[in-house]
Amino acid sequence: MLNTKMIGKRIADARKKVNIAQAELAQHLFISSQAVGKWERGESMPDIITLNRLAEILGVGLNYFSEGKEPMTTEIAAVEFSQKQSAESTSGKQEKKLSWDMSRGNWVDTDFSGLRNLHERFSSSNMQRCMFIGSDLSELLLKSNNVDSCDFSGSHIRICHI
Repeated sequence: MLNTKMIGKRIADARKKVNIAQAELAQHLFISSQAVGKWERGESMPDIITLNRLAEILGVGLNYFSEGKEPMTTEIAAVEFSQKQSAESTSGKQEKKLSWDMSRGNWVDTDFSGLRNLHERFSSSNMQRCMFIGSDLSELLLKSNNVDSCDFSGSHIRICHI
């Protein structure tokens, strides 16, 4: 039997290791960031096709999500995935390359914890109850944002303009 809480924790851990936000992961999967949040909280689970794509994006094998298996290191795989994305976009394939810009978004209950190098990627956004726990927000410029009840605990916020 699959444990949705355990799978959700593994998705969150792997996502944070490759340094992508729930919203960016959702873009790669063509789903909502709320769906990713539900997975990570153990409220629902991705279907097998999505789980396979999720494993590829996060740089883990499908066994990573199985009970009793130890989590895998994802840092090297994440770099390889990123290089593969770049190579595919320059090799003539018509695959759409997703940008890492969360500006003009409506982010509610989204987990951006542990991110870094954000700079202006959230300009003109509505952010409610979002988590930026342990993020490096140095030099982050939030222009025309609505920031309400967000958690910035343990984040570096030097030279940050909110």
